[in-house]
Amino acid sequence: MYELVLALHNLARWLVLGVALALIVRGVLGLRQGSYTATDRRLGVIYTGLMDLQLLLGLILFGVSPFMRGLFANAPAAMQQGSSRFFLAEHWVLMLLAVILAHIGSSRVKKLEGDRLKHRQSLIFYGLSLVLVLLGIPWWRPLLPLG
Repeated sequence: MYELVLALHNLARWLVLGVALALIVRGVLGLRQGSYTATDRRLGVIYTGLMDLQLLLGLILFGVSPFMRGLFANAPAAMQQGSSRFFLAEHWVLMLLAVILAHIGSSRVKKLEGDRLKHRQSLIFYGLSLVLVLLGIPWWRPLLPLG
């Protein structure tokens, strides 16, 4: 089960990044053109849903990962090593904050009147969420682990 969940978590990362990039591009173009469309809203909902999926997969990994069990077994020593500390303390905090920002953005954009204002709020909240995601990805690990 661990390998399947880890593979899904890694695959979903690329979906999150792709949708986030589309949101940012559409937000910048939308500020210039001013129209907020159903596609813009749909992308925000998809991004937030993918972030929720990532959170769920991450929580499952916390429970089934032998790597995480080993870190928790000796947390003080794990906190002394950068990559261990990243997963024990930094990764999940950054990602949880990114999920929260995505939800705040989705909620705020839905309630706003005015297309430019919706695009501005979308760029702010989804953009900050994306920054946290980029900070929370373990870039030193294989980008597409295949084995």
